[in-house]
Amino acid sequence: GLLDVCATCATLAERHRRTPMVGRTLLQQALPITFGLKAARWLALATRQVRALRERRERTLAVQLGGAAGTLASLGDNGLRVVEFLAEELKLPAPDLPWHTERDRVAEIAGTLGVVAGAMAKIANDIVLLAQTEVGEAMEGAAPGKGGSSALPHKRNPVDATSASAAARLAIGMVPVILSAMTQEHERAAGGWQAEWAAIPDLFRFTAGAVAGVRGAVAGLQIDAGHMRGNLDLTRGLIMAESLTMALAPHMGRPEAYRLVQALCNQVMGSEGDLRQVALEDMQVRATLSPAEIERVLDPTGYMGNADAFIDRALDAYRVIQTA
Repeated sequence: GLLDVCATCATLAERHRRTPMVGRTLLQQALPITFGLKAARWLALATRQVRALRERRERTLAVQLGGAAGTLASLGDNGLRVVEFLAEELKLPAPDLPWHTERDRVAEIAGTLGVVAGAMAKIANDIVLLAQTEVGEAMEGAAPGKGGSSALPHKRNPVDATSASAAARLAIGMVPVILSAMTQEHERAAGGWQAEWAAIPDLFRFTAGAVAGVRGAVAGLQIDAGHMRGNLDLTRGLIMAESLTMALAPHMGRPEAYRLVQALCNQVMGSEGDLRQVALEDMQVRATLSPAEIERVLDPTGYMGNADAFIDRALDAYRVIQTA
């Protein structure tokens, strides 16, 4: 389940902490990151879901036994003792009083499961996008009968991630049904409780399906480090425009550095050259930075910020839930 997703993401984060790739915002190339950092963010997301489910289990689950109208009148003086016995048998807490038509406990569980499903959808969607032919940075592991197309022999579809994404949508769709079912009349509901009978099993089933899909997707995930590096070079150095701007800013102020680098980027887009070549030929840049400094500033592997520290933090948080 979720712990398997965490374990695999932890392995990917450590294994690929030095694998550079494109970081994308609004589906456009933004800055270099590492695949290890992306996997660490998946890990942190899944770790938070494990923690949330454990906390919800401790805080929310409780026996419900109140008799016909919440008084346990039919059990006489034994009512409270029977609740305690039942709680002990089920290994659940005994609540202070019955809660049959106060459905906040159920609604909180539903909300948590909806977030778990949404978390799985985020990871699944990342994998689907990384597997696009034009991106080609990752693909699900091959297996007989898996991922093929009935019409197109060449295809390897990200079927586990797609399944997870579909299941997550269905799971999230159950949450508002359960929230709307909180409106329950007096001591026994006329409609709300009955609506839960279908929605709650479906929510658990679909959420489990989303987790299972992501578990399968990450378990055999194949990383194409060469293609990741190739995509970094796709914009002919423009992905390093921020790095160059920040190197120039202490010498001329950030607004002027931004204007200068933007002009250099426009030159690159209107020519066959790259940002390195244009920067080396620009008099303002050369008056500020040496050729060696320009080379260093435009190296994607040297502009990863705190990626390593973030990976370590994600791994540390995962180790905590392992031992809890």
